[in-house]
Amino acid sequence: MSSQNPKPKKRLNLDLTPEAYDLLQKLSDESGKNMAEVLRTGLALYGIAQEEKDKGHSLAIVDTQTNQVVTRIVTT
Repeated sequence: MSSQNPKPKKRLNLDLTPEAYDLLQKLSDESGKNMAEVLRTGLALYGIAQEEKDKGHSLAIVDTQTNQVVTRIVTT
């Protein structure tokens, strides 16, 4: 049986405004995820939004009770 080696992770140095840092800290605290996990999740969501935009679709927040679009998420 051969073991698979995962791809090595890349390190990133990131400068954030105090407001962006505070939001990241808040999201981390509320979700129970560390800041890196929050950033990875955000990046994945942005990737989905961009892929759907390229297909002519959009990403939206939908009220599950009314099935109405509450917010449409647009990437530029």
